[in-house]
Amino acid sequence: MPKIEWWLLLSQTITFLIALVVVWKFAWKPLVQFIRDRQDKVKKTLDDAENTRQDIARLEADYRTKLAGMEQKSTEIVASARQEAGRARDEIVRSAHEETMALRKKAQEQLEQERRRLMAEMRSEIVGLSMSIAEKALAGPLPEKVQERKFQALLDEMKGERKPS
Repeated sequence: MPKIEWWLLLSQTITFLIALVVVWKFAWKPLVQFIRDRQDKVKKTLDDAENTRQDIARLEADYRTKLAGMEQKSTEIVASARQEAGRARDEIVRSAHEETMALRKKAQEQLEQERRRLMAEMRSEIVGLSMSIAEKALAGPLPEKVQERKFQALLDEMKGERKPS
């Protein structure tokens, strides 16, 4: 039967306990501290990422709100410009009709001369009004592509209105 040597068992136990204390003091605590520091760093990174995501979501909502406001303003400006153009057109048509009635009473030569003068004047006024309307429609803080699209649509609309004349 094997013989137990107590002094060897005791010395190994003491050595084990000393090694355990040394490991506990010099290795375990720094290891635990390293793990805690790493956990804190990961938590901080996740918190920062969440804050950034919330900031992005808030900025996106602000952008969408501002964009909707800009679209509404541009619609209002275009509607106002159309109303103003309609009133100006009505006024021009009324004025031209009155002048035409007065001119019919005059001789054929004066009629032709006066008609040419009125047509040139109307063209000049329509061009001026068109440019004014285009400037008002494009004066808002719209992106360049949107400005070009709105301006082209306005030109197409004006061409469509002039065709029946």
